[in-house]
Amino acid sequence: MENLSELLSKFRSFIPFAESLRGMSGEQWNRPLQPGKWPVCGVIGHMMLWDEHFKDNAISPIAAGASLTLKHTDFDAFNAQAASYASSVGQNELIDACILQRRQLVELLESLSPGQCEANYLDGDGNAFTIRAYLVDFIDHDRHHRLQIEALPNA
Repeated sequence: MENLSELLSKFRSFIPFAESLRGMSGEQWNRPLQPGKWPVCGVIGHMMLWDEHFKDNAISPIAAGASLTLKHTDFDAFNAQAASYASSVGQNELIDACILQRRQLVELLESLSPGQCEANYLDGDGNAFTIRAYLVDFIDHDRHHRLQIEALPNA
């Protein structure tokens, strides 16, 4: 089992990956990953909004000693909102926003005490939430989308 420092390092590694997308052409940036799938910009918008969502509704409340406001989310509606946002801003602006959200989230996670990091919490729906499980899930989520982007020709 990886320790929290190793998990945070993996989670942080999405930042240089997002930064590397600045060199992507506009055609690549807007090309669907597969027929019927999001373009790269949609994936980056999706990642950015999930980071913001967890930062605001789980990690910030933990840092403040407050109850989590995180609740089950309608994934389709959330992802549609992310895709809409991604298509409304420029490539560098979206990459900047994605990096900013991830950086803020990592810094907030790093500011937590070991006790806060290892504690068990209840989300707004009464379901169990742990920082370790969140990091493991979202490192895998990052990996999934990163591999999709890296599989694009000339990505």
